[in-house]
Amino acid sequence: MYTDASLQPWTQCEYRIHTWNSAGHTCSSWSVVRTMQAPPEGLSPPEIAYASTNPPKLLISWIPPEQPNGIIQSYKLQRNGALYPFSFDSMTFNYTDEELLPFSTYSYAVIACSSGGCSPSKPTSITTLEAPPAGVSPPALWAISATQINASWSPPSIQNGKITKYWLRLDGKEYLAGQSLSLLVSHLQPHTRYDFSLVACTKGGCTASTSNSAWTMEAPPQNMDPPKLQVTGSESIEITWKPPKNPNGQIRSYELRRDGTIVYTGLETRYHDFTLTPGVEYGYTVAANNSQGGVLSPLVKDRTSASAPSGIEPPELKAKGPQEILVNWDAPVRTNGDIANYTLFIRELFGRETKTILINTTHNSFDTRSCVVDQLKPFHRYEVRIQACTMLGCASSDWTSTQTPEVPPRTQPPPHLEVRMAPGGFQPMVSLLWTGPLQPNGKVLYYELYRRQIATQSGKSNPVLTYNGSASSFTDFELSPFTEYEYQVSAVNSAGKAPSNWTWCRTGPAPPEGIGAPRFHTVSSTHAVVNISAPGRPNGIISLYRLFSNTSGTETVLSEGTATQQTLHSLQPFTTYSIGVEACTCFNCCSKGPTAELRTPPAPPSGLSSPQIQMLSSRTASFQWSHPLYPNGVIQSYELQLYVACAPDLATPCTPSQIKTKYVGLEQTASLGDLQPYTTYKLRVMAHNEVGSTASEWISFVTQTELPQYRAPFLVDSNLSLVHIDWSGSFLLNGPLKEFVVTDGGQRVYSGFDTTLYIPRTADKTFSFQVICTTDEGSVKSPLVQYDTSTGFGLVLSPPGEKSGSGRKNTEFYSQLWFIVLIAMLGLILLAIFLSLILQRKIRKEPYIRERPPLVPLQKRMSPLSVYPPGETHVFDSVADISDVSSNVTLKSYTMHLEGLADTKIPRAGTPVSIRSNRSISVLRIPSQSQVSQTYSQGPLHRSVSQLMDVQDKKVLTDDSLWETIMGHDSGLYVDEEDLMNAIKGFSSVTKEHTTFTDTHL
Repeated sequence: MYTDASLQPWTQCEYRIHTWNSAGHTCSSWSVVRTMQAPPEGLSPPEIAYASTNPPKLLISWIPPEQPNGIIQSYKLQRNGALYPFSFDSMTFNYTDEELLPFSTYSYAVIACSSGGCSPSKPTSITTLEAPPAGVSPPALWAISATQINASWSPPSIQNGKITKYWLRLDGKEYLAGQSLSLLVSHLQPHTRYDFSLVACTKGGCTASTSNSAWTMEAPPQNMDPPKLQVTGSESIEITWKPPKNPNGQIRSYELRRDGTIVYTGLETRYHDFTLTPGVEYGYTVAANNSQGGVLSPLVKDRTSASAPSGIEPPELKAKGPQEILVNWDAPVRTNGDIANYTLFIRELFGRETKTILINTTHNSFDTRSCVVDQLKPFHRYEVRIQACTMLGCASSDWTSTQTPEVPPRTQPPPHLEVRMAPGGFQPMVSLLWTGPLQPNGKVLYYELYRRQIATQSGKSNPVLTYNGSASSFTDFELSPFTEYEYQVSAVNSAGKAPSNWTWCRTGPAPPEGIGAPRFHTVSSTHAVVNISAPGRPNGIISLYRLFSNTSGTETVLSEGTATQQTLHSLQPFTTYSIGVEACTCFNCCSKGPTAELRTPPAPPSGLSSPQIQMLSSRTASFQWSHPLYPNGVIQSYELQLYVACAPDLATPCTPSQIKTKYVGLEQTASLGDLQPYTTYKLRVMAHNEVGSTASEWISFVTQTELPQYRAPFLVDSNLSLVHIDWSGSFLLNGPLKEFVVTDGGQRVYSGFDTTLYIPRTADKTFSFQVICTTDEGSVKSPLVQYDTSTGFGLVLSPPGEKSGSGRKNTEFYSQLWFIVLIAMLGLILLAIFLSLILQRKIRKEPYIRERPPLVPLQKRMSPLSVYPPGETHVFDSVADISDVSSNVTLKSYTMHLEGLADTKIPRAGTPVSIRSNRSISVLRIPSQSQVSQTYSQGPLHRSVSQLMDVQDKKVLTDDSLWETIMGHDSGLYVDEEDLMNAIKGFSSVTKEHTTFTDTHL
């Protein structure tokens, strides 16, 4: 035993043993063995490449180990020390790893496995590319001042790389923060909302966060305009102001200072300062304050009126009428002198124009301090104040208001009308729509709608109240068709009402009512004049009268128009109509009245169709025709008219025959006789009633063809240079012409379609002319005419009309289709018989010489050839009758020469003839000499019996003198098989291959 330890795994080794002794050595045969598999060695780290950057995909590829140490079965892949749950076959060397994270380091190692174990490669590491960060949160904001906001943030939750910079976006502007996590934004507006968003960027891209908002702090207000002063008396000034242009926050209060003293604090922008001293100048400033401070407006000064009255109360107002207000007022509390005048200021509430009334000492109202203000608008609110003036100044009261009372409305617009039809019918309806009065002069409580019908007589009908309510629309249904109406609407308030103008309308038309039956003025067979009465209630303007007939529930419009007398055209004679009138006032507004019966008188028939052919032969024909489409009365008889027409393909001029009446009666079928073959006829049928008759269109038909007929001898004449033959009147064709043939002495001199022939005359001679007429049905010959040109006389040699070779068809029978098909079928049958005999002969096995039965001598019998007379046919017995002998005699063939016709049944070559069989030879009867001569006159009908023999049989007979002797024996009698066998046995010294025998057993 020996152990070889220095081998490589999976290596094939061959071993043999050498053995030595003192005489020499010997070797064994080689033994092959393979070492076992081991884990692979020399596996290279995998190569990593980018398959896609966004999203990140890595292509890991590897190569087989340098030393597989066996058959590699699979590869496995490790990522970051974790083994994939699947493996690869030995032919897969790459894998695409997906669903990777950006900016992440991955380590890959390949493990190759065989049956001997697995071996990993060294890992290969790679870091994926950066990507835009994810999870960017909005910045945290807080206001530092009125113009600064501090923003801070935290790094993105998923950076996907190294953050290179941050951006702050603010109202379309961007502020670069670098890699810092906070930024102070300055130069902002106080008390303003700002939206911030954070943008974080890596080398792979940038991501913006959602926005976050913050307000800047308030700042003291800025740009406060000075107030406006209005001296309202000697002791009062009205101050008004506006908010500062830059409030920089929420204004919490205004401070009004008069000469440095606060006189008002609040949020109002108006103040009326009383208890002032007349004739003194006052200075006013306004300060606007918010949470951070205030702003002071510039100083504004004004002086009160000197000795102006003060303490004027608002006047008392009382509506005296819709256009008048009574104004009462009191004297000022402090007049500060004599009142020089009063002034009334009047304006509409929220109006722009102010009416002024000056009341001086001469005015009637000065002392009473009462004045009536007129020319005002009803139901309007007015504001009034009074101003009292002295020589040194004026004082005004506050505004006070009142409202003038209502008056009836004015200027009510008329309603808008729309005339329609109710859906699904002809009931008229009017839709009305109106607006309020142009001057309501109060609150409109409701509307009244009146309707009146315009009477046909003079005068107006009484208005009818159709609607009372607050709506501004109404639909009136209680109307009559095609009637004129007028509508009026009135607006009503607490003081009265205002009617509008009347608005005219007319309802739409409707189907007429009260239509009477028509009246017939004149009636003919195809026309009728009809009078139409006007409807009892037309319900509109009759735009159309329509006359219709109602027959079996089917309505047919006969006439229409606007006239009340209309003519009906295209009526059917001898017909009863139910005529009615339909009157229309619009497209769909039609109605029908009762019908009246109208019966038209009879007229000649019309619409008679041409007769139809039922049966057509060469000399008879039967026809059938239909009843007239419009008999227009009672049909009394039918008439068939016929004439001979010219053929359409006839080249020569032709005159049609006279029209003849072939049938008169009430039947609709008729048969015609005495027609000529192959003749074109024209036929029509006529129908008669009590008024007149009508005729159908002519139809043309051609009778069937027949054999041509000879009619008269042809004409022959001559001059010094030509011989003229004319056979135009010699034949009745009775069918399509194929040709005319002219012969001279049996030689053809012309063939064609002409009926005349000119032959050059070169010398005096005698012609033997004959004309043959050939059609599709056959041919006919004219008599033979001998014409002597020297004398100019002709002699008819054969009786007229003799037909030469005429028949149903001139075509030879062997060129007919039926004969060709028959011969083809017969040939196929003979071919099948011939093939079957050949196959039968080839299949039959010839016996060996030693297997043949021995020959048996036959008894010679008397020949019966001399027993029977010639001319008769008999059935003979078999050649021999030998019992209990099993031998065969094979006869190839034999021939009998007979005088006349012969027909012999001969056994085929190789056919065994049993001695026990009862065979017969049938022989035709020998004809007489006259029959033979007649047969030879018809054609070579004689056939030798030898023609029925096979070629091989003939060859054998020609080689044997024995068979020649038999063939030469002809006694005019019939030969029997038995006699033939006797003759064969007489020549037993001759040995032939056609005789068979069986040798004895050796």
